[in-house]
Parts: sequence; C-alpha cells; structure tokens
Amino acid sequence: MAYDTIIRGGTLLDGTGGPGVTGDIAIQGDRIAAVGDLEAATAAREIDAARSVVTPGLIDAHTHADKTMMLYPGAENYRAQGITTVVGGNCGSSPAPLTDYYLQGYWEWNWWHDINPRAYYDEVVADLPPVIDAMKRHEGLDLDWRTFGEFFARLAEREPGVNLVPLVGHNAVRGAVMGRDYRRAADAEEIERMRTLVRDAMQDGVVGISNGLDYAPGGYADRREMVALVKEAANHDGIFTSHWRRTGLRYGMGNPVLIKGLREALEIAREAGAPLLQISHVLNGYSIFPESPDELLREAARLTLNLLDEAIEDGLNLYWDVIPNTNGGTLSGRYLAAGLAPWLKMSGSLEQLARNLAAPDYRKDVRDYLEAGKWYPLNPLANPGWAAGLVVASHPDESLIDRSVADIAAARGTDSLGTLFDLIAEYPESLGYPAPGSETAHRVFFEHPRTMVALDTFSVDDTYEVYRPPYLRPHPNTYGGMVRYFERFGRPLLGMEEAVRRVTGLPAEVFGLRDRGILREGKRADIAVWNPDNYRDRSSYTEPRRYAEGVEYLFVNGTLTLSEGRLLPETGGRILTR
Repeated sequence: MAYDTIIRGGTLLDGTGGPGVTGDIAIQGDRIAAVGDLEAATAAREIDAARSVVTPGLIDAHTHADKTMMLYPGAENYRAQGITTVVGGNCGSSPAPLTDYYLQGYWEWNWWHDINPRAYYDEVVADLPPVIDAMKRHEGLDLDWRTFGEFFARLAEREPGVNLVPLVGHNAVRGAVMGRDYRRAADAEEIERMRTLVRDAMQDGVVGISNGLDYAPGGYADRREMVALVKEAANHDGIFTSHWRRTGLRYGMGNPVLIKGLREALEIAREAGAPLLQISHVLNGYSIFPESPDELLREAARLTLNLLDEAIEDGLNLYWDVIPNTNGGTLSGRYLAAGLAPWLKMSGSLEQLARNLAAPDYRKDVRDYLEAGKWYPLNPLANPGWAAGLVVASHPDESLIDRSVADIAAARGTDSLGTLFDLIAEYPESLGYPAPGSETAHRVFFEHPRTMVALDTFSVDDTYEVYRPPYLRPHPNTYGGMVRYFERFGRPLLGMEEAVRRVTGLPAEVFGLRDRGILREGKRADIAVWNPDNYRDRSSYTEPRRYAEGVEYLFVNGTLTLSEGRLLPETGGRILTR
C-alpha cells in the first residue's frame, strides 16, 4: 500500500490517556489512513520519528485567535507549539455579528484611541464606519463581513494555519443591538433582537455562546438576558462557555464576586438547559489577604472544585480550563510605566511622563486616583501586594535589576507608589515584568480530570506590538504557554499520557470534534511529531516574540505545515462549524 506520508517508529500517545506504544502512522489526503506496524507500506514522504513522540495536534480550549486570524492567518505562534486547533469567540468577544457598531477586541490599541479617545478606560463600543476606515488604513484589512457565515467565507479565503472552533460572543451580540447605550438592563425587544442574532450565528455553524461578565458591555446584563441567550443557543444544541464574574466590571474597584460569580454561571447553565457548560479560567473563588500560605491556597482551590464537583453530581455536564501561568494571557506591558497607562497615553511618550512626574502636584493627582482604587490594573486597594509583584528588568543602576518595586521601596525608605514614580522619572525606558505567583492552586486544579488548557491569546506572527503608549506586546503565553503547561504541570503532575489527553482527546470530546483529538484510522490528520525533552519556550516578558522549539513536524488536515523544526508557508486549517 502506498500512502502520502508515513511517520515511522514514534512513541504514539494517542490522546486517550492510554500508555504510549511504538508504531507507525500513515496519512492519505486529510485523514489518518492506518496506525500500527506499516513496515510493508510505502509513501511519497517518510518521517523517522524513532526519537520522538507522535500525538494528535494540540487543542487550545480558550483563545481569542479569531479576532486576529484575518490579519495573521498563518497562526505561526500556535503551530510552533504543536497546536492545530483553537477555540475562539471566548469571553463574550467574537468577530461577528456586526451591525452599526463594532466591539473592541483587545488588539486595536495602535488606532483605537484615534476613533474613540478616552483618558482612562476605553469605550469598548464604536460606530462601525470609522472602524472600517481605520482598519483599512492601519491594517490593510477590508472589514466587509457582518454575519458569521460571511466571516467564515472570508477567513477560508485567507487559508488559516490552524483549525478554528467558533463561538458567538454575548458581548458582541449585546454591542450589536444596544450600541453605546449598554450601561443598563436590556428591554424585552432588545433581548429578542439579541436572540435573533444568536439564532443566526448558530445556524451559520458556531458551536455555542460565550460570555464575559467582567467586561463591558456584557457586565451590565441581568440574569433574564443571559438565560434567554444561552437558552437560544441550547435550542440548537449549542454549548455555553463562561468567563464568570470574578472582579466585577473592571472600572475602578468593580464588584468582586469570585465564588458567587461561579455559582451564577452554574445557575445560568441550569436554568437555560445548556447541554454543556465550560468554565473559562478556573482559579480560586476566594481571596486570601494579607498573606496567602500554601495551605490556604490549596484549601481554597479544593473548596472551589467542590462547588464544581457538586454541580457535576447534580447532573450538569461541566468542564473548565486553566491558564498555565499566574498572570493571565493576552497582552503584557514592556515598561514599568505600563501600570500608569492612562497617564502614559496622555503624556504621549515615556520621556514626557517622566518629566510630568517631576511635578509634585501631578504626582499627587496620579497617586490620588490610584489610591482611590479607580484604576483596575494598578489598584492598591484590591491588590495591596502589587509592588511585590512588579519587578525591574532594566535600569542604569544594575543593583535594581530583578528586584521588586516593594523591595526597592523598603531599601530606599520610600512608599511603593513613590518608588515607582521615582524609577520611571530616573529612567523612563526601564523594563518591568510580573513576579511569578504561587502555582499551588494551579496544581490542585490541573490534577482534576476535567481540567483543560487555555492560553488566552491571539493568532500573531513574531512582529506584532503596540507601538503607541502604553507600548504592549503579546503575552509570553502567546508563544510558549503550551510548553509551560507541559513543563510545569502536565508532565510532573499527570504523566505524559494524561498530559497529552488534556490538550487533545479531552477538548475534542468537550467541543464535539468527533474526528479529531485521537490517533485513529479515519480521523483527520492533525498530527504533531515532537520531542518533549527539547520542547522549549523561548519567550520572555521583555521579549515574548520568539517561537517555541521542539516540534519537529506538524500536519494540519494532512498538510505538512512545519518540517524539521521550521515553519512552512503551507497551511491546512479549517473552520470547524457545528
């Protein structure tokens, strides 16, 4: 028998969690044609995998890749990690539907302020025409779709590098109906219009609906609205993914709810009859201050899981994901000054901010705003330990490098905010990074058999950056989060076989990908050939934009898209509609 490709002699980890076995895999077209001992078979392409593991292509259970795949269709950051499928449309944000309005998607920082200027918090809903114009001028992209069907057609033309599992976002739907007038409960007529948009999206093939109740405009929705929209998706067998209320709306102190928000997500799913609930970013449902000993963190994690386990025992079909680091996943600030983003934007440059901070009255105004808890990213009231979590990465005084703002403040005998202001004034281009937090709770969550992995990132290449204040770059998760999962949690906690299942067979089951996630004859040929011992994250907070290493070959729907460790221009991704 002659095949297109035979991968020979690898250790096959088939995605079920079963023990690895040595064997061969044959690919014909876009499917796995045979698995086993294929010594007698031949192929146009043969790959020696004797020193490698062969797994299904990895599946990222929670991304925002769909927001940028029109700009970066190659999805090089995902492919370099061995990821062949991403779930998009999360946290209530999706690229459709569009009406007369557009919902900010986290990545438009280089031009969003031009069309929707705000001093502090961004206005997240904009009129569509100026967005169309700005996107064409700045990104060279013609935003000419309105429905999911139209978006899928356009994205297919761009030949994506990975498969996309689409969700419709509640925030996108709410913005499309309510426009800028979203800071209130929707009336019955508006909810009905939202239901129509959800119904249309389901008919176009999305797999379900997501919400993001920490964000505008969804954070203003009441229970009646959420239940109605999740029920509409459930009427079409659509699943429900929930970024539950944790911080409350991220304007000032918000209204932290934590475990109450988790209960709310469970109650919405039950009331709406959702066939499956997938919780985004499970973390501790309890805050522990002023210190967080490991014993308390472990117990808080167990109590959080108890709530989920009880819901499962009560009959709720429930899964969740965890981000494999302690500080999020979307974008990250390069400079120490990123925490002062509003004032950096208003100053226009790092140098001008440093000059402004020389003025005592200016400092007082900034300090008063921060100490009142009005700025979510640097909120001393909600996060009194913020200064211990911010570390200097570069400074002319080398003795300050790799020391936290809190440590420097203690040595100087100054308070933390004043020390941050001084460091910026002394050297405005000083880089910073977040100190690693405790992984205790993460380990508890990853040990649970229903936990999947979420990188919470975009589709990008190795050039993307926000070149205007506050000067952001993609979070390191964007390029190496899956490596971190295997290094820190997967292999040491679960063993290689189960670690692979959590990012292949399990998410395939959860999201209804019946022909993916397992190495079986007849399944789609999404296959990664890689060496766990050489699997390496090359990103950092000061320069995240470096692709991971260790994946030797990658097939997406039978198309070889990475060979001998090098990304190829060929792509094979598809939109995996319901």
